Amino acid sequence: MNQRTEKFTLKAIQQYHHASLVRFDDQETLVEALGNRIGFVGANPVAFLSILARRPEIRLNDLDEAILTDKTLVRANAFRNSLFLIASVDYPVYFRALSQLLKNSNQLKMHAAGISEMDLLRMQHRLEEANSHISQTHEQIVEVLYSKNAILPCGDVQKLIIRKLCELGILVRTHHKGWKGNDFLYALAKNWFPDFRLTPENQEGARTQMVRRYIASYGPVSKEDIVWWTGLNENQVQRTLSNLRRELTLIGLESHRDELLVLKEKIHLIKQSPALEQNIVFLPPWDPFTSGWLNRKRTTKKSDFGFVYDAVGNATGTIVQLGRVIGIWQFRDSQEHVFEYHLFEAYRDLKHDVNFLAKQYAELLAKISGAATANLFERPLLEPLAKRTPGSFLWPLGKELPFKTNDPNLMRSPLERRASNTFRKPYLDGDNLVRP
Repeated sequence: MNQRTEKFTLKAIQQYHHASLVRFDDQETLVEALGNRIGFVGANPVAFLSILARRPEIRLNDLDEAILTDKTLVRANAFRNSLFLIASVDYPVYFRALSQLLKNSNQLKMHAAGISEMDLLRMQHRLEEANSHISQTHEQIVEVLYSKNAILPCGDVQKLIIRKLCELGILVRTHHKGWKGNDFLYALAKNWFPDFRLTPENQEGARTQMVRRYIASYGPVSKEDIVWWTGLNENQVQRTLSNLRRELTLIGLESHRDELLVLKEKIHLIKQSPALEQNIVFLPPWDPFTSGWLNRKRTTKKSDFGFVYDAVGNATGTIVQLGRVIGIWQFRDSQEHVFEYHLFEAYRDLKHDVNFLAKQYAELLAKISGAATANLFERPLLEPLAKRTPGSFLWPLGKELPFKTNDPNLMRSPLERRASNTFRKPYLDGDNLVRP
């Protein structure tokens, strides 16, 4: 590895990440864009909103077509065993790289539910024997797994089993109900992707590919960032970095004490990052930009950090300008759409631009949701998220409406409409539950 350390300002890195991570190239297809930037959350509606921020002309049908018709995108358990939206061609690589982690995931919960590894093998055999070539509901899958007279486990255990079968690459999530819903249909992975082989072979080579893609997407990064992001242990990451040593170099960043890793081929892009205009975007919670590093000092001013991230690292909806978080937002919808935002004090000179773009964005979300009207409100800050109840990152500006209503749907965040109404630490789908 080249030990010559170049120094970069925080502003240079922020502008580089805005150009490379917060934006898509006009020449990229959707599949290429997601393949080149790993880490888009697969849960609804975050998956669509993260893409919409980067490609405003995208339609819901475009994403569904890629997942269900072309099968060029897939929702799969990957990094840290969280659910991500990834290019299908990359799925076998990430599965090999993380196969041991995916196999070990949720083992304690499975054992507590009385389900052994042999039970899972029997379930796999039953599914493959039935050999359905169409997507099936949760209930239809359970019917295949258990004989007619068997006593079925409780609903939570059934969900755990299906999740585990997805982790093992036996099932894959396909259709879903509504753009904000996470009740999926499931298909046999071997039938959905007949040309793929999901095996644990060549794990070292796959890990090298995966870590290289992470550094390409988020670099400059620390070794601790890589360990956290991938879920690999320190020794595995160190071996992978040794494999990549000829491609990497170290740089210094004013907001970080330690030197950071970056691909040599990216250095000139950081130095020559294009001069962007204001380029203000609205990113949803868990977006790759706000959640791509363990150390997130590069995204947000210290004075604003507690309003963007909660105690376990969940990022709320953010307003981002030139690679820095300048405000926060939330939305709710029913027959009417309500969009609320706050611009941090240091960026009040952007108030006119943010208000104009927030109105446009609110109208766009209202159109997608089929709401009759779009209402825009600027709201004051509450306490920092860490001082509020778990799940408050979905309500950074508070759950109480700025007007009276009889519509109960406006008191629910669209992001709460999940198959499992729980939030986990430190990132969406970890093993430790944080209940709202």
